[in-house]
Amino acid sequence: MIPRTTSITETAAWVASRTRSIDVLLTGYVTQIDVIIDLTVSAASSAASLAIDAPYNCMTSLKFTASNWKDWMTYIDGRQAYWDCYLKSQGNAVEGTLPTAGESDTVTMQFSMHPGSNFGNRYDLTRCIPLRGRSNVQMKVTWGASTSIGTGYTITDGELSIVVHRMVLGEGQSEKAAFAPLDNLMVPRYIPVSYNIDGTYANYTFSKNVPTGAYMRDLMLMICDSDGDRSNSDVTKLAVSDNKGNTPIEWDSWTNFVRAVRQQLYLPSTPTGVGMLFFKDVKGDPYGLNMVGANLGDWSIDMTTEAEDGDVYGIYEGADAVPIDPTEVG
Repeated sequence: MIPRTTSITETAAWVASRTRSIDVLLTGYVTQIDVIIDLTVSAASSAASLAIDAPYNCMTSLKFTASNWKDWMTYIDGRQAYWDCYLKSQGNAVEGTLPTAGESDTVTMQFSMHPGSNFGNRYDLTRCIPLRGRSNVQMKVTWGASTSIGTGYTITDGELSIVVHRMVLGEGQSEKAAFAPLDNLMVPRYIPVSYNIDGTYANYTFSKNVPTGAYMRDLMLMICDSDGDRSNSDVTKLAVSDNKGNTPIEWDSWTNFVRAVRQQLYLPSTPTGVGMLFFKDVKGDPYGLNMVGANLGDWSIDMTTEAEDGDVYGIYEGADAVPIDPTEVG
């Protein structure tokens, strides 16, 4: 296998509240996508200082997809993309800096979409996207409103561009030989979820089922309060349980959980309202939970909540086992 890095020349231009796409006319096995967003932002004299991840509100959706196939990677909130990369890369994501009141400037944001398990290796094949047989492969972004990043701020121009990292078969090399002794490729399938916290729930009774149909490696969580700001107080406890009464993961303090995530992932700081559950900690299996043949309700995420009208945003990082194609030859 041979590594390749390609900067796609096509970009997705900023158009308020519209979806724009970038065609990915490549071969091989995608292992990481770097995303660069440059926006021209004007700040009114009354513009107020906002949280560091406010610029990512410029996106309401971002996905890597193809025709006649499940979306490989999807975010339903731009902030999810930033924090997913931040957690996986020891804080190596660029949040962007908004101009001061009365100024206009370019805001640059950068992060990576990395489905593999070895987050530091951009050519990691533990989970990859085979482009063989796929048509209309695209990165799609749905932009927010021109004022989506905050009161007093206006986006006037911008674009999203990508750099694709992949591995390709050597000349005459078969896919079967390249991935031996494996019989299947683990192909990522991100499953985004969002839940409104519609009340205060004691004793882990704000319970949501783990989705079925894929191998679930982990769950990235972002908790927001009623104002949409990340919060460490709206959810106070967190657990993973099964339908037989077992609770292999139980955190009786959300702040303890996010501190432990910092330690586990070697983060430079403890982010507010953001953490990641690794399902290998449930049963010891490196791929996490096998939900392929499971029933909805076999496993659940259980939370204790202390405030109403906030939201829980999650990204389940699942994978489909796709058979090796012995006819695919480089």
